[in-house]
Amino acid sequence: MNNILQLKIELEDINPKIWRRFLVKNNISFHDLHNIIQLVMGWENYHMFEFNINNETISSGKEGFNPAEGSFRKLFQSPEFIKMLEQQDPNKGSGILDVTKINKILKNAEKNKPKIKFNIDSKISELIKSSGQKFNYLYDFSDNWEHTITVEKILDEKDVQECPFCLAGERAYPPEDCGGVNGYYELIKIKKNRKHPEYEERIIEWLGEDFDFELIDINFINKKLKNIVRNLK
Repeated sequence: MNNILQLKIELEDINPKIWRRFLVKNNISFHDLHNIIQLVMGWENYHMFEFNINNETISSGKEGFNPAEGSFRKLFQSPEFIKMLEQQDPNKGSGILDVTKINKILKNAEKNKPKIKFNIDSKISELIKSSGQKFNYLYDFSDNWEHTITVEKILDEKDVQECPFCLAGERAYPPEDCGGVNGYYELIKIKKNRKHPEYEERIIEWLGEDFDFELIDINFINKKLKNIVRNLK
């Protein structure tokens, strides 16, 4: 049976909270849910992502995204690679890592990865089944934007006029590639001080002086959501 899920997504480690409340059908794929999240949050959809739900990891893989992110993620999950980094002598500047060993680590990670039961084309109803359920969404393995998603309600499809639809939210999304949580706070600090030595480069030339960290336009979000309905699987 097809139902409507009322979800709340919150970006972790930033206060005041950046969050959105939105509606999706439970028969869409995880890839569709990713695309909807990108629109409601304001991300630009050019980094890798993954969902973690019920001890299952659903990853974007490499197709259509930056493959380097996936490789770096595998390396930093490897104790052997961490040991290689620790053995570098900081007094001698940046050392050169053994490329052969790095390729071996990546090859072993690919060989030993667990069998995938669910993927981005799986229907979200296969794993999202109850009100109150929580799961995680990670976007950009470099900036490491962690989101918590809560299933607030499960609604009957006949009671909902428009879907997907953003109901509410607070605060603007962080700018892409700003350096994660620490970079985000540093950017806010720079924007507040026009005399900051990096103001022209980071704010005027890169971010734009009109960027408002508090602004959210729900109507604009819903206009964008309308445009993707025909593309939902």
